[in-house]
Amino acid sequence: MPAPVGIVTSFDPDNGQPVGLAMSALMPVCLDPPSMAICVNRSGSAHDAMIRAGRFCINLLHGGQDGHVLPFADPAAREARFTQSDWRQHVHSAHEGVWFIDDAPAAIFCTIRERVTFGTHDLLVGEVDDLITSGSDEILGWANGALCRPAPLI
Repeated sequence: MPAPVGIVTSFDPDNGQPVGLAMSALMPVCLDPPSMAICVNRSGSAHDAMIRAGRFCINLLHGGQDGHVLPFADPAAREARFTQSDWRQHVHSAHEGVWFIDDAPAAIFCTIRERVTFGTHDLLVGEVDDLITSGSDEILGWANGALCRPAPLI
């Protein structure tokens, strides 16, 4: 199923280290309050730290940022995470310590409000606390097992 691709980040509150994962299992929930949902595998390396931190950031990517995907999608490439020069650390008190990609079309900062466990995953509903945008309307997507650039039909 076609979907946007995002790098979802948080941090480990025990040591302050950033954590993250690539995913297409993300979606808006509602506007009142503004909220987003993500699905995180409970066996994933970022899951436990993200739950303890209680917050996350969805970094939507544009086509020029596709190099961010592999380090977060492939555990063997983990050492390359957070190494590109466009990573920044949020300084707002509610999300201090959460990393985001500078110039991403959108960095959506959320506080976890609900957690639903189903099968191997947790569905995390986060209330949007902050939003940083670059002004770009190009969003990197995932379809048929590959990265893509969704385009308007009209």
